[in-house]
Amino acid sequence: MNANSLNVNSMNANSMNANSMNANSMNANSMNANSLRSRAVFTRFCIMQAAYWSFNAALPSYITAYMLSCGMNASTLGYLLAVYLFCALGGSLFWGRWIDIHHASRCFFLFGNVFACALGILLFIFVRQPVILFIAYPLFGFMSGPIATTLDAWVIASFPERGDAVSRSRSFATLGYAFVMLLMGQLIVKIGYQAMPVAALAFMAVNFITALFQPEAPFTEDGGGASRPDPKELLSSRLYLLLAASVFFTGMCIAPINNLKVLLFENVGGNVSYLGWDNFIGCLIQIPFLMFAGKLRFIRAEKRLLAGSMAAMFYALFVLAAKSPGMIIAGTMMNNISFGLLFPTMREMTERFVHPRLRNTAHSMIDVAYGSFSGMIASSFSGRVLESSGSASMCMICVCMELIAIAIAFFLIFSCTMRKPQRLWGKFKMNF
Repeated sequence: MNANSLNVNSMNANSMNANSMNANSMNANSMNANSLRSRAVFTRFCIMQAAYWSFNAALPSYITAYMLSCGMNASTLGYLLAVYLFCALGGSLFWGRWIDIHHASRCFFLFGNVFACALGILLFIFVRQPVILFIAYPLFGFMSGPIATTLDAWVIASFPERGDAVSRSRSFATLGYAFVMLLMGQLIVKIGYQAMPVAALAFMAVNFITALFQPEAPFTEDGGGASRPDPKELLSSRLYLLLAASVFFTGMCIAPINNLKVLLFENVGGNVSYLGWDNFIGCLIQIPFLMFAGKLRFIRAEKRLLAGSMAAMFYALFVLAAKSPGMIIAGTMMNNISFGLLFPTMREMTERFVHPRLRNTAHSMIDVAYGSFSGMIASSFSGRVLESSGSASMCMICVCMELIAIAIAFFLIFSCTMRKPQRLWGKFKMNF
């Protein structure tokens, strides 16, 4: 009896061990499957980033040069860009809030890309028709302005445990943008501007098809009785407002130079092909900062914001002192270092300062401050200043704008230090 009992116990133990091994095996298989799915999702995000920004390089980035080649003067272009950026501002706020309410990142991304591509082709065809141009270009801004922000927020929501996911995926966008800008610059010189719509359609097709297979972004569920966060709550966060103010003045510094760079190259003996090389070299400098953004997190985000602002200052100073295209390209390298530091920092600080249910709205407002709103104001005066007083006066205004951004970044560092007094004595302690 005792022997039989021992045998039964032994068999039970073996059965339990076998069940435990099977459970462990199933868990391992499940983890491997999840890892493969996660890797596939991230790969598709990288393709979408590269394809969307390649579309931007193929058509929107050269459309202003095409307008100038068709006889538009700098002042008119400045006003048109101001209206375009005003509509991009409105579109970013409207669509960002709509996505937060309906949790529809994928839906807007698909619809917005198709609409933006159609408007871009329409712009190219009717560039000599002022009425159509002044209607289609602002509409293009309204639809295309929020697309990049939506894609970034989609990546962040899909990989909440990976703080560097959005920066790493954005590095593929920079790589695609760099090569296509270089290629398009050479093609335009050799065969003309008609290469733009063909390339734009090809890249948009890749972007759209890839997005069809991408799952919708997960969203944060509130408790049953919790009310939906009000966007006005963003205005109650002092640190978030300081961040927005700092990047706004940085945008005021870089926008006039970026928008009128073709004319700046022509003033020092360059042409439109230099624009391709300028963006290509600058983007290659930017890629390492995005790829290794996670490695730079040992530096406090506020200090990275300050470093990015200072790099933007050098951008304006290089262009101010430029006597050859090489000096402008050197300035562009500093601008891309600035963006490589600012982009992951803006995303990280926004996620830290705001409610998760306001993610798209908050990121859109930061992008509006950095790009659309600052660009709208800068574009409204930069063309006239360039024509009446020359590039030196315009660059001096840009330097003054960046000095304000640097001062705000210093104040933000001080404010964050006061909120966390342990940082005063923990000088050598890393705060992640």
